[in-house]
Amino acid sequence: MKMSKQFKYQHRLQQIIFYILLLVVIIAVAVLSNRYSFESDWTANQRHTLSSATTELLQSLETPVTIEVFISPGHQYQSAAESLLKRYQQHSQQLTVSFIDPVSQPQRVRELDIQQQAEMVVSGQQGQQHVYDLSEQSLSNAIIKVSRSNLPELIFITGHGERDIAGDGAFDMSQWGQQLNSTGFEVQSLTMTEAMQLNSEDKKIVLVIASSQAAWPQSDIVQLQSWLQQGGNLLWLSEPDTDTGLAAIRKQLNLSFVPGTMVDPNAGKLGLEDPRFVIVTDYANHPVTAATSSVTLMPEAHAIQLSEAESAWQVTELMQSQSDSWSELGDMTGTSLDDLRFDAEIDIPGPLMLSVLMEKPVSTTQQQRVAVFGDGDFVSDLYLGTAANLELAMALANWLVAEDDSIDIPVITTRDNQLVLTEHQSLFIGIGFLLGLPLSLLLIGISIWWIRRRR
Repeated sequence: MKMSKQFKYQHRLQQIIFYILLLVVIIAVAVLSNRYSFESDWTANQRHTLSSATTELLQSLETPVTIEVFISPGHQYQSAAESLLKRYQQHSQQLTVSFIDPVSQPQRVRELDIQQQAEMVVSGQQGQQHVYDLSEQSLSNAIIKVSRSNLPELIFITGHGERDIAGDGAFDMSQWGQQLNSTGFEVQSLTMTEAMQLNSEDKKIVLVIASSQAAWPQSDIVQLQSWLQQGGNLLWLSEPDTDTGLAAIRKQLNLSFVPGTMVDPNAGKLGLEDPRFVIVTDYANHPVTAATSSVTLMPEAHAIQLSEAESAWQVTELMQSQSDSWSELGDMTGTSLDDLRFDAEIDIPGPLMLSVLMEKPVSTTQQQRVAVFGDGDFVSDLYLGTAANLELAMALANWLVAEDDSIDIPVITTRDNQLVLTEHQSLFIGIGFLLGLPLSLLLIGISIWWIRRRR
């Protein structure tokens, strides 16, 4: 078949136009891919995506925040740091990130007291915070602390034998105090009279009664009643068998404490010999416990009972003991789990409430929040690092000052990063690879040799 000259010309022209258009498309795609990017996180727990709490925090930033990352070029953590901070910068124009080589800028390292590779210094209107790990929770909480104008304050009341927030005793709370300071709280110890002299108009203040051991004088009780009547926030950590004279406060909050000390037979399953250790697994559906990843341990607690009287409080029964626990009214001196038996005639059966959260509006924009716990040992230095006690304590502090964004920032963990095999499965794989596979190859080789020999 012969083609005319005109057809050949049109065919060549079409080819030229096709290649020109193809080149234009390639250039356009290259330009667009350089200007715009699209990422999709297909991991099961979205570990490469920032939480909604963090994105809301970044979008609400009104003042500049700078992040200095001290890391040597080519360090093993460099790509992880760059990836994390890139996700942060995508959600806010207020963030400025710089990577600094510690070797080339030793003066800056000394100035900021840098301790390790990949350490980040977050600077904002309210000062500086050091971040030592590449986690969303740590970095976001640092940004919260340096960007918010008024730091919330926890006032630990003293004068009645309370735990010391700065003490070095096993039952003091210095570790919790350090954690509070590092995540954006001001912490101080004051008498009730000193606390009432603070200007709380522009601050979020929570009074903390940390396991009073002595009776409160009437003047302090009146001041505490006034604080609650005016809409003040309160954290009350109570202990069994202590008469602190705060019956008026219990009445004001419409609650009472169940007599006796809690006993939990499940403590023995965790190797705990003291029957007064209560293992808490039953939580209410609440932001505080949503931030708590596992069980909590309540040493030497007593239960709380709510009054049936009508109240303006919105109440959440936060934590309950297990069904086989009880409140022991007998003498527990020197007893062990093996010796304890529930006495239906005098003891009070579980499950019993161990903590309660109370909330009510005091204005169109402000909520009053109160938390009452039947134990204070769980935040002591001796037990704060046990189970999820620290997570509970920090989430509780954030809830009391209405910093719910801090509560919601999750600790993202990798799912299914371990292969767990039963004993039979491990044995099957071991025998299969060590004996089965070599024997199979040997038999195949012998079979091939035998067939070829017979030919």
